[in-house]
Amino acid sequence: MLSTKPIDASQLTFRYSGTGEHYEYDRDTEKRAKDQTRHKDTGYLLWKVRCVAVYRAGGEHGEITVTVPAKDIPTADFDAEIMFSGLVVKDWSINGNQGQTWHAESFAALDAMPSRASTPASAGAKKAAAADSG
Repeated sequence: MLSTKPIDASQLTFRYSGTGEHYEYDRDTEKRAKDQTRHKDTGYLLWKVRCVAVYRAGGEHGEITVTVPAKDIPTADFDAEIMFSGLVVKDWSINGNQGQTWHAESFAALDAMPSRASTPASAGAKKAAAADSG
């Protein structure tokens, strides 16, 4: 059973810790694919972006891995602040095991973007996109 929920990242800060290749797992063969998995719509390679997610208001944090499609390997300086757009979490339960997988439409390092001065991440992304196209 899968349940997908959008994430309001406006109260979260993400700190980059690394990127790895994503290989799909085949439940029938119980093996990983030999080739790096591609996004079904864009054809871009799927990457696993590891980061620390910090909930500022609650002072809580934890390491998560977010699957992101990208033309080029998504990277940033270690511990740099990053953001994801279209962030969702999928809760799953299979054969008595439970967990979550995180997915996003895109990834960006904030040091490569104009200052977002305490605006929510989604609004900051829209402002950055507007500035780039203007």
